[in-house]
Amino acid sequence: MPTARLIVNPTSGGGRGARIARQASLELQRRGCQHEVLYSNSPADPAALAAQAVRDGCTLVVGLGGDGLVHAVANSLVGTPAMLGIIPAGRGNDIARGLGIPLRLTEACELIAQYGAHAAQPVPRIDVGQAHERYFLSVALVGLAAEINRRSNLLGRFRFNAVYSALTVLSVFLSAPQTFTIRCDGHEQRCYSWLIAVGNAWSSGRGMQLVPGARVDDGILDACVAHGMGKWELLLRAFPRVFNGSHIHLTGIESLRGREMVIRSETPGDVYADGERLGPLPVTLRAIPRALSIIRPAHNR
Repeated sequence: MPTARLIVNPTSGGGRGARIARQASLELQRRGCQHEVLYSNSPADPAALAAQAVRDGCTLVVGLGGDGLVHAVANSLVGTPAMLGIIPAGRGNDIARGLGIPLRLTEACELIAQYGAHAAQPVPRIDVGQAHERYFLSVALVGLAAEINRRSNLLGRFRFNAVYSALTVLSVFLSAPQTFTIRCDGHEQRCYSWLIAVGNAWSSGRGMQLVPGARVDDGILDACVAHGMGKWELLLRAFPRVFNGSHIHLTGIESLRGREMVIRSETPGDVYADGERLGPLPVTLRAIPRALSIIRPAHNR
């Protein structure tokens, strides 16, 4: 098969990207997966490098970095024959978590090499979400969760778990629920809610299970709507439970499922997904079935 392209963000993970890329290259070479390493120098580079790989007939493109790099590479591969491989090297790695891809370097490389060296087994195709003409693999966030994502991105290399939790508490006390209109597969409702999370896969915010039932192979988007409960109830009852998904059983949490969801707000707001700002509200989110070939373990949700 043609040589794989390994697209690397050298600054991901607080500057660990370049070091991890060297280790990954050795691991892939040791396993017989021929490849070349391409480094991104700007936010636009990963998408451009992936698109060029497709034009060159490359059938395996590997994203090594955080969710932002994987998001950019995936957007260039949707609808093409090229396979996406992922070597997680960021701080959150929610795309990898949601797809069941190992977070350990050696295990991620072993998974890729099983396909890249011999192409002995068919590669499954997964669904992607779409919003504002962009594609996402994990969870789209609106309301409080989008605001936390925005503030988290400003922290840069200081985004570790304790700071993220403190940021969540601060954001709750600086925010209030908003009035949204949600149309899910034609059924419309108004709600006074803290946040709406719409998942193609289950993981966001470093492993939170806001939408624990989301699957990447069912052609459906899963949504969690946190209605206007009190701030202390949100922080002390709902927030601790998002790490195992049990928050969906609480009063004030609503679950929705549909192929298309349209979200509007009476106040300005943005939608974030895969850690990136995709655009403003209103937004139409769609499930695009079997849109991307991706290397991931078998029998994962």
